[in-house]
Amino acid sequence: MRLFVAVNLPLTVKRGIDLFIQDLKKIGGDMRWVRPENLHLTVQFLGNVHGERVPAVTEALHRAAGSVAPFTLKLSGVGVFPSRERPRVFWAGVSGDITVLRQLNRQVQGELKELGFDPGKNRFSPHLTLARLRSPAGFVRIMARAEKIAAGKAFGVVDVATVDLMLSKLGPGGPKYHSLARVPLIGVPEAY
Repeated sequence: MRLFVAVNLPLTVKRGIDLFIQDLKKIGGDMRWVRPENLHLTVQFLGNVHGERVPAVTEALHRAAGSVAPFTLKLSGVGVFPSRERPRVFWAGVSGDITVLRQLNRQVQGELKELGFDPGKNRFSPHLTLARLRSPAGFVRIMARAEKIAAGKAFGVVDVATVDLMLSKLGPGGPKYHSLARVPLIGVPEAY
């Protein structure tokens, strides 16, 4: 089973982002766009996991979520990884309670590391993947249009109260994601 841990987005936010994507698709380009139903914020990718390990992973997520309080994120702006000169991933930005999102990532990684999952070498960089570039063809025009549309506007606000263990099934039409477990964030917000 190919698994990852994610923050899923409300349908209204997914619909708004899909309208944005549909506008950009008209330009062309050599990009593989994320389908609206698959839009999510990855907390940690686990890779191939045997089915019998799912209960232990779910319990680890419960422990991680026990110390993280619900929080709010705002999706706005666009960018690319690794750079504009070599674009591979086109994304929407994430702001708001980023400190709490990073705390969730650290807690999840810590609990899953105890089960032998490698947290990876890359530093956690909160973003919402919108597309992967096969080649830079058409990218300059797409980026110019995307920045114009996204300037000064948010794609949506997400009240995060759960984290999901997701199953990714790869198929000819692209991946399909299914939630195997939805875990509530039950930590107490920090007092200021």
